[in-house]
Amino acid sequence: METLRSGEYYGITKKAISIGGISLSEQQYAPLSSSPLHYHQNEHFCFALKGTFQEIGKKDDLLIGEGQLLIYPKDREHKTVIRENARTCLFVEFDTLWLEKLKDAKIRFDDFSVVDNQHISHLFFRIFNEFRKPGNASNLLLEGLVLESAVELSRRDLGEKKLIPYQVKKIRNLLQESYAEKWTLDNLATRLGFHPVYLNKLFKQYFGKTIHLYLEDLRIERVCDKLKNTSDPITNIAFECGFNDASHLCKVFAKRKGLRLMEYKTMM
Repeated sequence: METLRSGEYYGITKKAISIGGISLSEQQYAPLSSSPLHYHQNEHFCFALKGTFQEIGKKDDLLIGEGQLLIYPKDREHKTVIRENARTCLFVEFDTLWLEKLKDAKIRFDDFSVVDNQHISHLFFRIFNEFRKPGNASNLLLEGLVLESAVELSRRDLGEKKLIPYQVKKIRNLLQESYAEKWTLDNLATRLGFHPVYLNKLFKQYFGKTIHLYLEDLRIERVCDKLKNTSDPITNIAFECGFNDASHLCKVFAKRKGLRLMEYKTMM
């Protein structure tokens, strides 16, 4: 099993810098790719800028989507599986002094932890923007933003993701394999003999979002893939990805992506 040292990742490095004991690195990964089983010598953060990926280990099976933060422990063996779209991530590694600061802020690295929080996501997007396009006193700003993110992380329940129950995995796999089906919370709960409210709560505990939002994100991800790689009419794409019609797709797309579908299509 391979050991990755500080600053080493399996992706393609687009940019990397080191500031005051903080190392930042932008990494890109091809769609439908995977890494061999490995572990990292240093604790670090991984912020998902684009795409969805899965971390699989003996004790963990986590799905991480755009805007979510993954806290990596050191010496924890795992492999990474990239989903349909290319993955871009910002890695933030720390030296010994910084690790002491994080421990003082009650940031734990003993388990993989997925953080799905709007404010923390906003902070890491700011870190990435300053990292990519540095301005005056960027070093000070970047160090300050990382420190602010550590404080914000210490003030919330990280909701550490333990071993995912079989039933929750089953629902996730079902949604991924049959995302175009007309799933409802009731019929999914009936399959497992769970109360719908309890199932939704359990699913959110492990994947950071409700079943409805998870399914919407899956469908929108497939839509984006088809917009990039096919010339199919919007109506066809809508039906193929589980939407009632083109109008329904456009409404959900704008809500989840923050821009109109046709605006997104012109960017391809």
